[in-house]
Amino acid sequence: MEWTFGWWQVSVQRVYPTTTELSKTYNQAANWWHQHLRLLGYSHAYRELWQSLKNTNLLPHSKDSLTICDCGIGTAAFSLAFAQTINPATEITGVDISSEMLNTAHRLLNQAKIRHQICQSDVKILPLADESFDAVISAHMLEHLADPTQGLREMVRILRPGAPLILVVTCSALPGWFIQWHWGNRCFNRKELFSLMHEAGLIRLQFVLFPIGLAHLTSFACIGFRRDACF
Repeated sequence: MEWTFGWWQVSVQRVYPTTTELSKTYNQAANWWHQHLRLLGYSHAYRELWQSLKNTNLLPHSKDSLTICDCGIGTAAFSLAFAQTINPATEITGVDISSEMLNTAHRLLNQAKIRHQICQSDVKILPLADESFDAVISAHMLEHLADPTQGLREMVRILRPGAPLILVVTCSALPGWFIQWHWGNRCFNRKELFSLMHEAGLIRLQFVLFPIGLAHLTSFACIGFRRDACF
């Protein structure tokens, strides 16, 4: 944005945290983050979201075992809700840049007896094989990327053809802007996210709203499917 005042021109440019800064921020939050999500109702909202998607038969839940990658797993709240609602035989691969978040995720997934592995990595360069997952999920991670297209393409790359990507993002509204001010993330509207996901090679895009609660005010979800053919 730019403004001109007489002979002066003033510009403002959005600056995103570096990977190191973001990792440090979430390392510091790891001890209280899971409880924070539970108290604010996000853990319950995640379960409600998965149940809603399960009822539509859009998700792969009939297999004995599912391989799921959670990008930006944090303390595994989204993954735990998936496994508990969709399929307890799910095998989770959790990716995050925060080592402390991963340690907490590992402990909580162990307690829930969910098969898993964790990987400290930037989503922009995932150390994972092409077409290796039945689904990729991610909650409130895409907002932190200066170039979300790069991250989306990596997540699509590791999806099996026809498999779904399920994203939860912070929405462009007053509550989301307060979150943005504190955490340094961006906000999305539906048109922006639709365009990004379509350009990354996803089809059959559908938006899903959370039930009444804080998550309903701050976030929305979108599911899309990788094309069967290469893109």
